[in-house]
Amino acid sequence: MAERTLPRRAARAGFDVLERLDAATGFSRLYPDESNAILAYHAVGRPAGYGNVSVERFRRDVAYVTEHFEAADLPDVLESSGGKRVAFTFDDALDDFYEHALPVLREHRIPATLFVPVDFVGGGPDGYAYRFVRSPAEHASFNDPAAFADESVPDPAVMSWDRLREVAADPLVTVGTHSRTHLDLGRVRDAETLEREIVGARDELQARLGVDVDRFCYPFGRYTEEAVEAVRASHAMAVTSRPGVVGGAGRTVTEADRYRLPRVRAHGTERRVRWDLSGLRWRLTEYIE
Repeated sequence: MAERTLPRRAARAGFDVLERLDAATGFSRLYPDESNAILAYHAVGRPAGYGNVSVERFRRDVAYVTEHFEAADLPDVLESSGGKRVAFTFDDALDDFYEHALPVLREHRIPATLFVPVDFVGGGPDGYAYRFVRSPAEHASFNDPAAFADESVPDPAVMSWDRLREVAADPLVTVGTHSRTHLDLGRVRDAETLEREIVGARDELQARLGVDVDRFCYPFGRYTEEAVEAVRASHAMAVTSRPGVVGGAGRTVTEADRYRLPRVRAHGTERRVRWDLSGLRWRLTEYIE
């Protein structure tokens, strides 16, 4: 932590100015950036919303990354390369990944990680669709479907097993685990539930798809220490929803970091996402109280 800090309100105002200036000049790319980054997407081609971007916007994101950085597979961002690596990740394995995102990735030969909520493949269990449109931060009883029994929520349109097998066979795509029922792991400490949601989900993916699965994504980015330990015992790495970049400023990625990797939320404005990809933006964050 820097010795001198700015008040949070003043820092936010300053960041907004820097974000606008960076959009106009690209000055952040002149900073000797040792950090890598992970982009987090949900839907591509759906109406604007949390985690959703248009196909045209996704194409611009890809063009920006490939022009200025190295588009890399997720494990590669854990290592320093002398340049800046950016990995593409997609939560929920939605049909529009297959229909809209995958053709663009194939066109540019970009690797990606697709995180699958296993019980929703081909259609989820009755009464659980709310887990894709409600926030656990706003509902103390989020993990109890009975608390949402009166809500009518459309199925999240996770792709079918046949389609998922086709995607998993593509050398550009690596499948990862996104739990079994997309629950809030920030409220789960029970070993049996963690075994079912984390290890059991991974085992089913491996058996049905015929591929090794060693990457995990915490639903909503939330977890308990018990959840982290269950992931550590069954996977090689895990991503969160905590904003930030990987490594940088001479900092190596530790074993603990591997299971709490931050990501850049790709559904913000283009100028915000590009600013958030820069190591300079996060270096300056150290000066906020």
